[in-house]
Amino acid sequence: MKFKFKPKQNTTYSDVRIDLENLKKATINEIPLNHLRKICRFIGVEEIKATGSSVRFTHRTLQQHPYYRGFFQIHKIHKGGDQELVRKNDYKKYFYPAVLVILDTLENE
Repeated sequence: MKFKFKPKQNTTYSDVRIDLENLKKATINEIPLNHLRKICRFIGVEEIKATGSSVRFTHRTLQQHPYYRGFFQIHKIHKGGDQELVRKNDYKKYFYPAVLVILDTLENE
C-alpha cells in the first residue's frame, strides 16, 4: 500500500476519514508514523513531548473529553535508520478512535 496523503485546498474531512478507513482495512502490519503525522497536521492535531517510544498528540476538542482528557498516545517502533512505524493494532485501538472523535467534532462545528 502506498502511503501518500497530500492535502490540497479541496481536501475535506471526509477525504481524511476515507484515508483512515483504508489504513484500517489494509493488509499490513505496520504503518509509517510520518503518514499519520501528515494527517494530524491537516486536522490541527499537535504532537507534544513524550518519553521513550511513545508519541503523544493533543487537540483542543479533546480537552473536555472524559476518556482522552486532552491527549492520546501511540507506541512507535524503530526499524533502523530514521524509519518510525506504528503497529496496525495500536493504530486501530488508540489512534483511529481518537482521530474520529476529533473529525466528528470538527465536522459539527
